[in-house]
Amino acid sequence: MQETTYQLSDLNDEQIALFVRQKTISPEMQQALAKITAQKAVVSKLEEEMENRQKDIERIVDDQGRLRENMKALRGSAEEKALLQRYTRQLDEQETRLDALRKKIEQTEAQRDQANDLLEKMIDDLQLEATL
Repeated sequence: MQETTYQLSDLNDEQIALFVRQKTISPEMQQALAKITAQKAVVSKLEEEMENRQKDIERIVDDQGRLRENMKALRGSAEEKALLQRYTRQLDEQETRLDALRKKIEQTEAQRDQANDLLEKMIDDLQLEATL
């Protein structure tokens, strides 16, 4: 008798479909596994969103460094006042955007944690024994 172990967190829709075609799992088990893979997708999407917001923050911080360097280079130039006002306005707008991005990351992190808790509960609650 050959035994194969599958990690629920690693199962994907194709593997579940294969189990169904081979008639090695019940329709109820198929539904339970499909719900788990759907919940995994929710967690992954939230994590990707957090990563994207973090990249936005990094781009803004880099741009702020550039603006500050430009401001230093303006000292004594004829356009200094107008450009300093422009750069100061840009920095202010970016700070507002950074605050919003950080709040969004916190909210998304809380959503991800809830989604992950639900996923873990779904996995814990699943009684799985199939002959594969």
